[in-house]
Amino acid sequence: MKNLYLFLVVSLLFAGAAVAATDPVSHAAALSKSSPMLEMVFVIDTTGSMGGLIQGAKQKVWSIVNEVMKSPKHPKVKVGLVAYRDRGDVFVTKVLPLTSDLDKVYTTLMDYSADGGGDEPENVRHALADGVHRAGWSQRSSRIAQILFLVGDSPPHNDYQDEPDTAKTAVEAVRAGIIINTIQCGTTASTTPIWQAIARQGEGQYFAIAQDGGVNAVSTPYDTKLSKLGNKIGSTYLAYGGGSGVLGGKYRADKESRQMAIESKVYAAAPMSAQADRAVNKAINSEAYMGDLLQDIESGKVKLEAVKQKDLPNDLQKLTPVQQKQAVAKRLTERKNLRAQILQLSKQRDAYIHSQTGAKSAGFDAAVTKALTKQLAQKGIKL
Repeated sequence: MKNLYLFLVVSLLFAGAAVAATDPVSHAAALSKSSPMLEMVFVIDTTGSMGGLIQGAKQKVWSIVNEVMKSPKHPKVKVGLVAYRDRGDVFVTKVLPLTSDLDKVYTTLMDYSADGGGDEPENVRHALADGVHRAGWSQRSSRIAQILFLVGDSPPHNDYQDEPDTAKTAVEAVRAGIIINTIQCGTTASTTPIWQAIARQGEGQYFAIAQDGGVNAVSTPYDTKLSKLGNKIGSTYLAYGGGSGVLGGKYRADKESRQMAIESKVYAAAPMSAQADRAVNKAINSEAYMGDLLQDIESGKVKLEAVKQKDLPNDLQKLTPVQQKQAVAKRLTERKNLRAQILQLSKQRDAYIHSQTGAKSAGFDAAVTKALTKQLAQKGIKL
């Protein structure tokens, strides 16, 4: 009996290791309860001179998040956005509070365009204050890394005396546990000392990059197939909840329609390199989709048999309990197979990109990754 017990224990350990190796999402879900958190907010100048940087951010935001999520004990990730311009423009700031819904972050970023401005200074004071005070940061904790990136090319309007001073805002950020990094696009001399001061006061890092963002997005032979695989994973989404009747059915149908609209928008308009990176994220991110039955079953958040009949996806409600289990198992297998294909292609794509670029670039994505590597390490998280 003792030998049998040891055999079973060892078998279970090896089975667990095999799952971790072949199914990174399930492994990540197992770690999620003890995982730390990264909250990251980008405060981005969206005036006319920032078109190159905005396009670069659209190409690289998924790869930036993936760099974090590829680490063995990666943190959960939330991202927020603050777009800013100046008084007299269509808007001064637009704030997307921190969220783990990375598709919402990306589609918001996709809608950014460079316009407005005109005079050199912009309303940096207002933007930085919104990034610190309106982005929905969690309460300070040793388990949460809270990091803000101020990205722009022009100095603040210091004649706007009714707006909070950037030094005061930076001090308030540090008191709340938020690190402020600054990324200067271009070489405007009046911007440099202010951006350096904000980074110093915010206990972060200052980076100077090219006006166009300096992003080097390499096209690869694997991008199109990865994009299609990512789109296929999206098609396995199963909305649940909402209750019975017409309203419940509409609730679930609306959620699925929203997800399909996101898939279509990204597939039609996002840069191909970003589509490939997004597909990789869907393969490694244990919280890739919001309100998805398959994801919540995989993560252990719910069990199929515990979901009320009236809350099940509309198609599943027509089936018997046995048929429901079979249908869900089939979709889970399909999703795992798609993940495996994505991860295999991703390795080949990474090797191809490395062969084309060699050393890392000195652009927007490299600056963000460099800051994250150092500042997450301060929380005990290694990239």
